[in-house]
Amino acid sequence: MTFTSFQFILLFLPVCYVGFLVVHRLLGWGGVYFYLALASLVFYGMLAPALAAILTVSVLFNYITGTAIRLRRQQKKPAGALTFVAIAANLVALGYFKYTNFFIDIANSLAGTGISHLDIIVPVGVSFFTFTQIGFLIEALNGQVKRVGLGKYALFATFFPCVTAGPLLLQRDIFGQMEDRRDSAFNTIALSVGLTMFGIGLFKKIILADSIAPYADIAFDSVALGVAIAPSEAWIGSLAYSLQLYFDFSGYSDMAVGLGFMFGMRLPLNFNSPFKATSISDFWRRWHMTMTRFFTTYLFTPMAMSNTRAAAQNGYSPTRKWLQASALPIFYTFVMAGIWHGAGWTFVVYGLIHGLALAVDNGWKHFRMPSVGAPAGWVLTMAVVVSGLVMFRAPSVEVATAMLSSMWGITTLTGAGVAADPVMVDPMIATALILALGAIVLLAPNSQQILRGTWISSDPQPEEAVFRENPVRWMPNATWAVVAAILMVIGFTSLGSDTSFLYYNF
Repeated sequence: MTFTSFQFILLFLPVCYVGFLVVHRLLGWGGVYFYLALASLVFYGMLAPALAAILTVSVLFNYITGTAIRLRRQQKKPAGALTFVAIAANLVALGYFKYTNFFIDIANSLAGTGISHLDIIVPVGVSFFTFTQIGFLIEALNGQVKRVGLGKYALFATFFPCVTAGPLLLQRDIFGQMEDRRDSAFNTIALSVGLTMFGIGLFKKIILADSIAPYADIAFDSVALGVAIAPSEAWIGSLAYSLQLYFDFSGYSDMAVGLGFMFGMRLPLNFNSPFKATSISDFWRRWHMTMTRFFTTYLFTPMAMSNTRAAAQNGYSPTRKWLQASALPIFYTFVMAGIWHGAGWTFVVYGLIHGLALAVDNGWKHFRMPSVGAPAGWVLTMAVVVSGLVMFRAPSVEVATAMLSSMWGITTLTGAGVAADPVMVDPMIATALILALGAIVLLAPNSQQILRGTWISSDPQPEEAVFRENPVRWMPNATWAVVAAILMVIGFTSLGSDTSFLYYNF
Protein backbone atom coordinates (compact mmCIF):
# COMPACT_ATOMS: atom_id res chain seq x y z
CA MET A 1 0.00 0.00 0.00
CA THR A 2 1.37 3.38 -1.02
CA PHE A 3 0.10 6.94 -0.67
CA THR A 4 -1.00 6.75 -4.31
CA SER A 5 -3.17 3.66 -3.96
CA PHE A 6 -6.97 3.61 -3.83
CA GLN A 7 -6.63 1.44 -0.74
CA PHE A 8 -4.72 4.16 1.08
CA ILE A 9 -6.77 7.16 -0.07
CA LEU A 10 -10.23 5.64 0.22
CA LEU A 11 -9.78 3.27 3.16
CA PHE A 12 -6.69 3.63 5.33
CA LEU A 13 -6.44 7.42 5.49
CA PRO A 14 -10.08 8.23 6.37
CA VAL A 15 -10.39 5.33 8.83
CA CYS A 16 -7.06 6.21 10.45
CA TYR A 17 -8.04 9.87 10.76
CA VAL A 18 -11.42 9.11 12.35
CA GLY A 19 -9.72 6.71 14.77
CA PHE A 20 -7.17 9.43 15.56
CA LEU A 21 -9.98 11.81 16.58
CA VAL A 22 -11.83 9.17 18.61
CA VAL A 23 -8.73 7.98 20.48
CA HIS A 24 -7.76 11.55 21.30
CA ARG A 25 -11.25 12.21 22.66
CA LEU A 26 -11.09 9.11 24.87
CA LEU A 27 -7.41 8.86 25.85
CA GLY A 28 -5.76 12.17 24.98
CA TRP A 29 -2.47 12.58 23.18
CA GLY A 30 -0.79 9.77 25.11
CA GLY A 31 -3.28 7.33 23.64
CA VAL A 32 -2.90 8.93 20.21
CA TYR A 33 0.82 8.15 20.07
CA PHE A 34 0.20 4.44 20.72
CA TYR A 35 -2.67 4.46 18.24
CA LEU A 36 -0.64 6.10 15.45
CA ALA A 37 2.28 3.73 16.08
CA LEU A 38 -0.08 0.77 15.77
CA ALA A 39 -1.70 2.26 12.66
CA SER A 40 1.76 2.77 11.17
CA LEU A 41 2.60 -0.91 11.71
CA VAL A 42 -0.67 -1.85 10.03
CA PHE A 43 0.19 0.44 7.11
CA TYR A 44 3.65 -1.08 6.82
CA GLY A 45 2.35 -4.63 7.29
CA MET A 46 -0.01 -4.22 4.33
CA LEU A 47 3.10 -4.31 2.14
CA ALA A 48 3.79 -7.78 3.60
CA PRO A 49 3.02 -9.08 7.12
CA ALA A 50 6.58 -10.34 7.59
CA LEU A 51 7.88 -6.81 7.06
CA ALA A 52 5.83 -5.51 9.99
CA ALA A 53 7.37 -8.20 12.19
CA ILE A 54 10.88 -7.12 11.13
CA LEU A 55 10.07 -3.48 11.84
CA THR A 56 8.57 -4.37 15.24
CA VAL A 57 11.69 -6.32 16.26
CA SER A 58 13.86 -3.41 15.17
CA VAL A 59 11.80 -0.93 17.20
CA LEU A 60 11.81 -3.06 20.37
CA PHE A 61 15.54 -3.79 20.13
CA ASN A 62 16.49 -0.15 19.68
CA TYR A 63 14.07 1.10 22.32
CA ILE A 64 15.49 -1.33 24.91
CA THR A 65 19.12 -0.68 24.04
CA GLY A 66 18.56 3.08 23.72
CA THR A 67 16.91 3.15 27.15
CA ALA A 68 19.80 1.16 28.62
CA ILE A 69 22.30 3.59 27.08
CA ARG A 70 20.41 6.57 28.50
CA LEU A 71 20.25 5.01 31.99
CA ARG A 72 23.96 4.18 31.97
CA ARG A 73 24.69 7.77 31.02
CA GLN A 74 22.56 9.03 33.92
CA GLN A 75 24.36 6.67 36.29
CA LYS A 76 27.76 7.92 35.07
CA LYS A 77 28.57 4.48 33.72
CA PRO A 78 30.33 3.89 30.40
CA ALA A 79 27.88 3.27 27.56
CA GLY A 80 30.18 3.35 24.54
CA ALA A 81 30.51 -0.42 24.19
CA LEU A 82 26.75 -0.98 24.41
CA THR A 83 26.16 1.75 21.83
CA PHE A 84 28.74 0.21 19.52
CA VAL A 85 27.12 -3.23 19.78
CA ALA A 86 23.64 -1.81 19.20
CA ILE A 87 24.72 0.18 16.15
CA ALA A 88 26.64 -2.80 14.81
CA ALA A 89 23.55 -4.99 15.18
CA ASN A 90 21.52 -2.48 13.17
CA LEU A 91 24.16 -2.32 10.45
CA VAL A 92 24.46 -6.10 10.28
CA ALA A 93 20.69 -6.39 9.82
CA LEU A 94 20.74 -3.66 7.19
CA GLY A 95 23.68 -5.32 5.46
CA TYR A 96 21.94 -8.68 5.40
CA PHE A 97 18.71 -7.44 3.91
CA LYS A 98 20.09 -4.87 1.50
CA TYR A 99 23.65 -5.83 0.58
CA THR A 100 24.03 -9.62 0.89
CA ASN A 101 23.54 -10.31 -2.80
CA PHE A 102 25.83 -7.42 -3.73
CA PHE A 103 28.54 -8.93 -1.52
CA ILE A 104 27.92 -12.29 -3.21
CA ASP A 105 28.45 -10.64 -6.61
CA ILE A 106 31.72 -9.14 -5.39
CA ALA A 107 32.89 -12.50 -4.03
CA ASN A 108 31.98 -14.24 -7.28
CA SER A 109 33.85 -11.61 -9.27
CA LEU A 110 37.00 -11.70 -7.13
CA ALA A 111 37.19 -15.42 -6.42
CA GLY A 112 35.56 -16.77 -9.56
CA THR A 113 32.97 -18.62 -7.50
CA GLY A 114 29.40 -19.28 -8.56
CA ILE A 115 27.47 -18.55 -5.37
CA SER A 116 23.79 -18.02 -6.08
CA HIS A 117 21.84 -15.05 -4.82
CA LEU A 118 19.79 -15.55 -1.69
CA ASP A 119 16.04 -15.08 -1.86
CA ILE A 120 15.81 -12.11 0.49
CA ILE A 121 12.82 -9.79 0.77
CA VAL A 122 14.24 -6.32 1.34
CA PRO A 123 11.99 -4.39 3.77
CA VAL A 124 10.76 -1.16 2.18
CA GLY A 125 12.44 1.81 3.82
CA VAL A 126 14.93 -0.34 5.75
CA SER A 127 17.64 2.29 5.33
CA PHE A 128 15.31 5.00 6.63
CA PHE A 129 14.05 3.31 9.78
CA THR A 130 17.49 1.82 10.53
CA PHE A 131 19.32 5.13 10.32
CA THR A 132 16.56 6.94 12.20
CA GLN A 133 17.11 4.58 15.10
CA ILE A 134 20.91 4.68 14.84
CA GLY A 135 20.64 8.44 15.24
CA PHE A 136 18.57 7.88 18.38
CA LEU A 137 21.24 5.58 19.83
CA ILE A 138 24.02 8.08 19.13
CA GLU A 139 22.07 10.94 20.68
CA ALA A 140 21.27 8.76 23.71
CA LEU A 141 25.00 8.21 24.14
CA ASN A 142 25.61 11.95 23.82
CA GLY A 143 23.09 12.70 26.56
CA GLN A 144 20.64 14.41 24.21
CA VAL A 145 17.74 12.02 24.88
CA LYS A 146 15.41 12.41 27.83
CA ARG A 147 13.19 9.64 29.15
CA VAL A 148 10.75 8.59 26.45
CA GLY A 149 7.94 6.03 26.63
CA LEU A 150 7.52 3.13 24.24
CA GLY A 151 4.48 4.67 22.52
CA LYS A 152 6.30 7.87 21.65
CA TYR A 153 9.42 6.00 20.56
CA ALA A 154 7.43 3.57 18.41
CA LEU A 155 5.70 6.48 16.68
CA PHE A 156 9.04 8.19 16.09
CA ALA A 157 10.48 5.04 14.50
CA THR A 158 7.42 3.89 12.50
CA PHE A 159 5.24 6.92 11.69
CA PHE A 160 3.59 5.93 8.43
CA PRO A 161 4.11 9.23 6.52
CA CYS A 162 7.88 8.75 6.62
CA VAL A 163 8.74 5.12 7.47
CA THR A 164 9.03 3.99 3.83
CA ALA A 165 10.97 6.83 2.19
CA GLY A 166 11.68 9.59 4.68
CA PRO A 167 12.15 12.23 5.81
CA LEU A 168 14.87 10.70 7.95
CA LEU A 169 13.97 11.80 11.48
CA LEU A 170 16.11 12.73 14.44
CA GLN A 171 14.66 12.51 17.94
CA ARG A 172 14.86 16.31 18.31
CA ASP A 173 12.41 16.66 15.39
CA ILE A 174 9.63 14.78 17.16
CA PHE A 175 9.87 14.29 20.92
CA GLY A 176 9.64 17.96 21.83
CA GLN A 177 6.28 18.15 20.04
CA MET A 178 4.90 15.35 22.19
CA GLU A 179 5.46 17.00 25.54
CA ASP A 180 2.49 18.34 27.56
CA ARG A 181 0.13 18.73 24.63
CA ARG A 182 -3.24 20.31 25.37
CA ASP A 183 -4.36 21.22 21.87
CA SER A 184 -7.26 19.61 20.06
CA ALA A 185 -6.69 16.80 17.60
CA PHE A 186 -9.30 18.20 15.22
CA ASN A 187 -7.94 21.37 13.67
CA THR A 188 -9.57 22.68 10.51
CA ILE A 189 -6.46 24.60 9.43
CA ALA A 190 -4.19 21.59 9.98
CA LEU A 191 -6.61 19.37 8.07
CA SER A 192 -7.05 21.78 5.15
CA VAL A 193 -3.34 22.62 4.89
CA GLY A 194 -2.34 18.97 5.22
CA LEU A 195 -4.81 17.88 2.54
CA THR A 196 -3.66 20.71 0.26
CA MET A 197 -0.04 19.63 0.68
CA PHE A 198 -1.06 16.02 0.06
CA GLY A 199 -3.00 17.05 -3.06
CA ILE A 200 -0.05 19.02 -4.44
CA GLY A 201 2.20 16.02 -3.87
CA LEU A 202 -0.28 13.64 -5.47
CA PHE A 203 -0.51 15.88 -8.52
CA LYS A 204 3.29 16.08 -8.81
CA LYS A 205 3.66 12.32 -8.60
CA ILE A 206 0.80 11.13 -10.80
CA ILE A 207 0.51 13.90 -13.39
CA LEU A 208 4.05 15.25 -13.64
CA ALA A 209 6.47 12.47 -12.63
CA ASP A 210 4.57 9.59 -14.16
CA SER A 211 3.91 11.48 -17.41
CA ILE A 212 7.62 11.88 -18.16
CA ALA A 213 8.66 8.43 -16.91
CA PRO A 214 8.07 6.48 -20.17
CA TYR A 215 10.60 8.60 -22.04
CA ALA A 216 13.26 7.82 -19.46
CA ASP A 217 12.38 4.12 -19.45
CA ILE A 218 12.58 3.85 -23.25
CA ALA A 219 16.06 5.37 -23.40
CA PHE A 220 17.59 3.42 -20.51
CA ASP A 221 15.91 0.13 -21.48
CA SER A 222 17.09 0.49 -25.08
CA VAL A 223 20.71 1.04 -24.05
CA ALA A 224 20.45 -1.94 -21.67
CA LEU A 225 19.42 -4.06 -24.66
CA GLY A 226 22.50 -2.93 -26.62
CA VAL A 227 20.88 -0.28 -28.78
CA ALA A 228 23.18 2.59 -29.78
CA ILE A 229 21.15 5.74 -29.25
CA ALA A 230 21.80 9.21 -30.60
CA PRO A 231 23.04 12.02 -28.31
CA SER A 232 19.67 13.77 -28.55
CA GLU A 233 17.91 10.60 -27.39
CA ALA A 234 20.38 10.09 -24.56
CA TRP A 235 19.82 13.66 -23.38
CA ILE A 236 16.04 13.27 -23.58
CA GLY A 237 16.25 10.05 -21.56
CA SER A 238 18.56 11.51 -18.91
CA LEU A 239 16.61 14.77 -18.55
CA ALA A 240 13.34 12.86 -18.47
CA TYR A 241 14.61 10.70 -15.60
CA SER A 242 15.99 13.71 -13.74
CA LEU A 243 12.57 15.39 -13.91
CA GLN A 244 10.76 12.14 -13.09
CA LEU A 245 12.82 11.64 -9.94
CA TYR A 246 12.51 15.33 -9.06
CA PHE A 247 8.71 15.35 -9.11
CA ASP A 248 8.43 11.82 -7.74
CA PHE A 249 10.54 12.59 -4.68
CA SER A 250 9.15 16.11 -4.32
CA GLY A 251 5.62 14.71 -4.50
CA TYR A 252 6.36 12.06 -1.88
CA SER A 253 7.98 14.63 0.41
CA ASP A 254 4.95 16.93 0.13
CA MET A 255 2.55 14.08 0.84
CA ALA A 256 4.58 12.92 3.86
CA VAL A 257 4.75 16.38 5.44
CA GLY A 258 1.09 17.04 4.67
CA LEU A 259 0.00 13.76 6.25
CA GLY A 260 2.12 14.41 9.33
CA PHE A 261 0.55 17.85 9.75
CA MET A 262 -2.96 16.40 9.47
CA PHE A 263 -2.17 14.09 12.38
CA GLY A 264 -0.71 16.80 14.57
CA MET A 265 2.98 16.20 13.84
CA ARG A 266 5.35 18.59 12.11
CA LEU A 267 8.01 16.75 10.09
CA PRO A 268 11.30 18.18 8.74
CA LEU A 269 11.43 19.33 5.15
CA ASN A 270 13.25 17.05 2.75
CA PHE A 271 13.05 18.98 -0.51
CA ASN A 272 13.57 22.67 -1.32
CA SER A 273 13.74 23.34 -5.08
CA PRO A 274 17.15 21.65 -5.55
CA PHE A 275 17.25 22.18 -9.32
CA LYS A 276 17.49 25.94 -8.65
CA ALA A 277 20.84 25.39 -6.93
CA THR A 278 23.84 27.28 -8.30
CA SER A 279 26.49 25.05 -6.74
CA ILE A 280 26.71 21.37 -5.89
CA SER A 281 26.91 22.16 -2.16
CA ASP A 282 23.75 24.27 -2.50
CA PHE A 283 22.12 21.33 -4.28
CA TRP A 284 22.76 19.02 -1.32
CA ARG A 285 21.35 21.60 1.07
CA ARG A 286 18.11 21.36 -0.93
CA TRP A 287 17.90 17.70 -2.04
CA HIS A 288 17.16 14.89 0.42
CA MET A 289 17.86 17.41 3.16
CA THR A 290 17.41 15.07 6.12
CA MET A 291 19.78 12.49 4.67
CA THR A 292 22.36 15.20 4.08
CA ARG A 293 21.87 16.38 7.66
CA PHE A 294 22.34 12.85 9.02
CA PHE A 295 25.53 12.10 7.10
CA THR A 296 26.94 15.55 7.79
CA THR A 297 26.25 15.22 11.52
CA TYR A 298 27.42 11.66 12.07
CA LEU A 299 30.04 11.07 9.39
CA PHE A 300 31.47 14.28 7.98
CA THR A 301 31.66 16.45 11.12
CA PRO A 302 33.38 13.91 13.44
CA MET A 303 35.88 12.97 10.73
CA ALA A 304 36.55 16.59 9.77
CA MET A 305 37.06 17.67 13.38
CA SER A 306 39.40 14.76 14.11
CA ASN A 307 41.42 15.40 10.97
CA THR A 308 41.55 19.14 11.69
CA ARG A 309 43.06 18.47 15.12
CA ALA A 310 45.57 16.04 13.61
CA ALA A 311 46.53 18.56 10.92
CA ALA A 312 47.04 21.30 13.51
CA GLN A 313 49.17 19.07 15.74
CA ASN A 314 51.36 17.97 12.86
CA GLY A 315 51.75 21.41 11.29
CA TYR A 316 50.47 20.47 7.84
CA SER A 317 50.60 22.96 4.99
CA PRO A 318 47.35 24.75 4.10
CA THR A 319 46.85 22.52 1.08
CA ARG A 320 47.44 19.29 2.96
CA LYS A 321 45.28 20.53 5.83
CA TRP A 322 42.42 21.21 3.41
CA LEU A 323 42.84 17.81 1.78
CA GLN A 324 42.76 15.97 5.10
CA ALA A 325 40.25 18.09 7.04
CA SER A 326 37.78 18.94 4.25
CA ALA A 327 38.24 17.14 0.95
CA LEU A 328 38.75 13.63 2.35
CA PRO A 329 35.79 13.78 4.80
CA ILE A 330 33.53 15.18 2.07
CA PHE A 331 34.58 12.50 -0.39
CA TYR A 332 34.18 9.69 2.15
CA THR A 333 30.80 10.98 3.37
CA PHE A 334 29.23 11.10 -0.07
CA VAL A 335 30.62 7.76 -1.18
CA MET A 336 28.88 6.34 1.90
CA ALA A 337 25.73 8.28 0.98
CA GLY A 338 25.84 6.75 -2.48
CA ILE A 339 26.13 3.23 -1.05
CA TRP A 340 23.31 4.03 1.40
CA HIS A 341 20.99 4.48 -1.57
CA GLY A 342 21.44 0.99 -2.91
CA ALA A 343 23.48 -2.16 -3.39
CA GLY A 344 25.34 -1.90 -6.66
CA TRP A 345 28.39 -0.39 -8.31
CA THR A 346 26.24 2.30 -9.91
CA PHE A 347 25.51 3.72 -6.45
CA VAL A 348 29.19 3.59 -5.52
CA VAL A 349 30.07 5.55 -8.65
CA TYR A 350 27.18 7.95 -8.00
CA GLY A 351 28.71 8.68 -4.60
CA LEU A 352 32.15 9.08 -6.17
CA ILE A 353 30.81 11.63 -8.66
CA HIS A 354 29.16 13.76 -6.01
CA GLY A 355 31.98 13.34 -3.50
CA LEU A 356 34.50 14.56 -6.06
CA ALA A 357 32.27 17.44 -7.19
CA LEU A 358 31.67 18.58 -3.61
CA ALA A 359 35.37 18.38 -2.76
CA VAL A 360 36.20 20.51 -5.81
CA ASP A 361 33.45 23.00 -4.92
CA ASN A 362 34.74 23.23 -1.35
CA GLY A 363 38.33 23.67 -2.52
CA TRP A 364 37.32 26.36 -5.01
CA LYS A 365 35.80 28.40 -2.18
CA HIS A 366 38.52 27.52 0.35
CA PHE A 367 41.31 28.82 -1.88
CA ARG A 368 39.26 31.92 -2.84
CA MET A 369 39.15 31.19 -6.54
CA PRO A 370 37.15 33.67 -8.65
CA SER A 371 33.39 33.11 -8.66
CA VAL A 372 32.01 31.65 -11.88
CA GLY A 373 28.69 33.46 -11.36
CA ALA A 374 25.22 32.08 -10.75
CA PRO A 375 24.33 31.18 -14.39
CA ALA A 376 27.55 29.25 -15.00
CA GLY A 377 27.31 27.74 -11.52
CA TRP A 378 23.82 26.47 -12.30
CA VAL A 379 24.96 24.93 -15.59
CA LEU A 380 27.92 23.19 -13.95
CA THR A 381 25.74 21.99 -11.06
CA MET A 382 23.08 20.55 -13.36
CA ALA A 383 25.74 18.88 -15.52
CA VAL A 384 26.97 17.02 -12.43
CA VAL A 385 23.47 16.28 -11.15
CA VAL A 386 22.08 14.97 -14.44
CA SER A 387 25.21 12.92 -15.16
CA GLY A 388 25.09 11.48 -11.65
CA LEU A 389 21.43 10.57 -12.03
CA VAL A 390 22.24 8.62 -15.19
CA MET A 391 24.46 6.43 -13.02
CA PHE A 392 21.72 6.39 -10.35
CA ARG A 393 19.08 5.13 -12.82
CA ALA A 394 21.09 2.75 -14.99
CA PRO A 395 20.96 -0.99 -14.22
CA SER A 396 24.74 -1.25 -14.59
CA VAL A 397 27.84 0.89 -14.88
CA GLU A 398 28.18 -0.25 -18.50
CA VAL A 399 24.72 1.06 -19.40
CA ALA A 400 25.39 4.34 -17.61
CA THR A 401 28.74 4.70 -19.39
CA ALA A 402 27.07 4.18 -22.77
CA MET A 403 24.43 6.79 -21.95
CA LEU A 404 26.98 9.32 -20.71
CA SER A 405 29.26 8.67 -23.67
CA SER A 406 26.45 9.44 -26.08
CA MET A 407 25.40 12.52 -24.11
CA TRP A 408 28.87 14.03 -23.97
CA GLY A 409 30.10 12.84 -27.38
CA ILE A 410 32.69 10.36 -26.08
CA THR A 411 31.99 7.75 -28.75
CA THR A 412 35.04 5.63 -27.97
CA LEU A 413 33.39 4.47 -24.75
CA THR A 414 30.08 3.39 -26.19
CA GLY A 415 31.11 0.10 -27.68
CA ALA A 416 29.69 -1.25 -30.94
CA GLY A 417 26.02 -1.09 -30.04
CA VAL A 418 23.22 -2.36 -32.22
CA ALA A 419 21.88 -0.21 -35.04
CA ALA A 420 18.21 0.54 -34.57
CA ASP A 421 15.48 2.98 -35.36
CA PRO A 422 15.25 6.01 -33.05
CA VAL A 423 14.08 4.81 -29.68
CA MET A 424 11.87 7.80 -28.95
CA VAL A 425 8.34 7.41 -30.23
CA ASP A 426 7.98 11.18 -30.59
CA PRO A 427 11.03 13.27 -29.61
CA MET A 428 9.12 16.52 -30.17
CA ILE A 429 6.53 15.65 -27.54
CA ALA A 430 9.24 14.50 -25.15
CA THR A 431 11.19 17.72 -25.63
CA ALA A 432 8.08 19.87 -25.14
CA LEU A 433 7.25 17.98 -21.95
CA ILE A 434 10.80 18.37 -20.63
CA LEU A 435 10.69 22.12 -21.32
CA ALA A 436 7.29 22.48 -19.62
CA LEU A 437 8.37 20.57 -16.52
CA GLY A 438 11.68 22.42 -16.48
CA ALA A 439 9.82 25.72 -16.46
CA ILE A 440 7.77 24.56 -13.46
CA VAL A 441 10.95 23.53 -11.65
CA LEU A 442 12.73 26.84 -12.24
CA LEU A 443 9.89 29.38 -12.18
CA ALA A 444 7.13 28.07 -9.90
CA PRO A 445 7.20 28.46 -6.09
CA ASN A 446 7.59 25.25 -4.14
CA SER A 447 4.98 23.81 -1.80
CA GLN A 448 6.29 25.28 1.44
CA GLN A 449 6.47 28.71 -0.19
CA ILE A 450 2.85 28.45 -1.27
CA LEU A 451 1.76 27.29 2.20
CA ARG A 452 4.04 29.64 4.15
CA GLY A 453 1.09 31.30 5.90
CA THR A 454 0.78 28.20 8.07
CA TRP A 455 4.23 26.74 8.67
CA ILE A 456 3.98 22.98 8.46
CA SER A 457 7.50 21.82 9.27
CA SER A 458 9.55 21.16 12.40
CA ASP A 459 12.30 23.21 10.74
CA PRO A 460 12.53 26.91 11.64
CA GLN A 461 10.41 29.10 9.36
CA PRO A 462 12.45 31.42 7.12
CA GLU A 463 11.89 35.14 7.21
CA GLU A 464 9.06 36.43 5.03
CA ALA A 465 11.63 38.21 2.87
CA VAL A 466 12.75 34.83 1.55
CA PHE A 467 9.28 34.35 0.05
CA ARG A 468 8.69 37.90 -1.15
CA GLU A 469 9.32 37.16 -4.81
CA ASN A 470 6.61 34.45 -4.79
CA PRO A 471 3.15 36.05 -4.71
CA VAL A 472 1.29 32.71 -4.71
CA ARG A 473 0.15 32.09 -1.15
CA TRP A 474 -2.35 29.63 0.30
CA MET A 475 -5.19 31.13 2.30
CA PRO A 476 -8.03 29.42 4.18
CA ASN A 477 -10.72 30.43 1.69
CA ALA A 478 -13.05 28.98 -0.92
CA THR A 479 -10.67 29.66 -3.81
CA TRP A 480 -7.91 27.55 -2.35
CA ALA A 481 -10.39 24.87 -1.34
CA VAL A 482 -11.39 24.58 -5.00
CA VAL A 483 -7.75 24.55 -6.16
CA ALA A 484 -6.85 21.81 -3.67
CA ALA A 485 -9.93 19.81 -4.63
CA ILE A 486 -9.11 20.05 -8.34
CA LEU A 487 -5.51 18.89 -7.75
CA MET A 488 -6.75 16.01 -5.62
CA VAL A 489 -9.41 14.94 -8.14
CA ILE A 490 -7.02 15.13 -11.10
CA GLY A 491 -4.43 13.08 -9.26
CA PHE A 492 -6.97 10.61 -7.90
CA THR A 493 -8.71 9.99 -11.23
CA SER A 494 -5.35 9.44 -12.91
CA LEU A 495 -4.16 6.74 -10.53
CA GLY A 496 -2.96 3.60 -12.23
CA SER A 497 -1.79 0.19 -11.14
CA ASP A 498 1.92 1.07 -11.08
CA THR A 499 2.33 4.28 -9.10
CA SER A 500 4.91 3.33 -6.50
CA PHE A 501 7.53 5.90 -5.54
CA LEU A 502 11.06 5.59 -6.88
CA TYR A 503 12.59 5.98 -3.41
CA TYR A 504 10.81 2.81 -2.32
CA ASN A 505 13.67 1.09 -4.16
CA PHE A 506 16.29 2.65 -1.90
